[in-house]
Amino acid sequence: MGEWFLDRVYPSTGKSLEINNRKYSIFLSYNIKPNELIINNQKFEAVFLKDKIKLKDRELTYWYDENYLLVQEGNEIYTFLKKNDFTKKNPEFNPQINFVKNDTVIVANQIIKPVFNNEKTFDRFVTNHISDSSYNSGDDLYFKAEFVLTRDNNITQIKIIDPYTPQYQSEFVQALKKSEQYFENPYRKDMLITVEKFFPKWIGDLKTKEEKELYSILSTGNKYFYKNNFEKTIETLSKLDGIKVRDIEFNPLVHEAYVLLGISYLVLGQNDNACTSFNKAGSITDFGVRNYLKDFCK
Repeated sequence: MGEWFLDRVYPSTGKSLEINNRKYSIFLSYNIKPNELIINNQKFEAVFLKDKIKLKDRELTYWYDENYLLVQEGNEIYTFLKKNDFTKKNPEFNPQINFVKNDTVIVANQIIKPVFNNEKTFDRFVTNHISDSSYNSGDDLYFKAEFVLTRDNNITQIKIIDPYTPQYQSEFVQALKKSEQYFENPYRKDMLITVEKFFPKWIGDLKTKEEKELYSILSTGNKYFYKNNFEKTIETLSKLDGIKVRDIEFNPLVHEAYVLLGISYLVLGQNDNACTSFNKAGSITDFGVRNYLKDFCK
């Protein structure tokens, strides 16, 4: 029972994954409850047997080895650790200390985080309380806010860091206040929580030459990568550095593109270029690149 976080994925042969397998470095959490398995916040009805987890459309085999939960699906074995064991092995996820108006708080991350006791995820809950008319069809694509969840489960110190439309901001704050009743802070310390949203444009809304070029680079590079044409992937995605589009650094597709670019460099033995690309995507606490940084960029 409880929440488990993915450490690594291995082939059932016991060897390491190929470095161009996107499961080499990903975020995955299992929250095991009676008759329910929550995978990355998505709930599934489950039947737990001695060594099997039966879901509606698939069956998993599981066992324990010391502190690890091992789950096999097909020819891959997923190794999970409980939160305390995960942070012990990966101390970069231990609670970081910050100050908000002279008050000491711990900073939430993907491992150290509050519980949201609602059938919806926090993100979905907030989205459902924001009207379509609050979204902007212009060039502003990024919103960032932060708030403190006190040890007594109260929301305070709401701050808009990177604004969006006034209507969106107002409705976000209202939704945030409504969500307070569902939050549970298990750490007995005030916690600083950051909320980020990126609002991508539809293809038909792309206006400038740079926006259209960015979409073309991302689409073409992605196709080359998954055809294992790593030379062409590098030739295409390396053009990203020359693109000047507002809020490009917050675009999840650009983040993924730098990961794919780094992997392509690795496959071709260009480790220095690979590490440069991985660091553009994120740091050691970014699950999309952390295993690459740990294994190849020490």
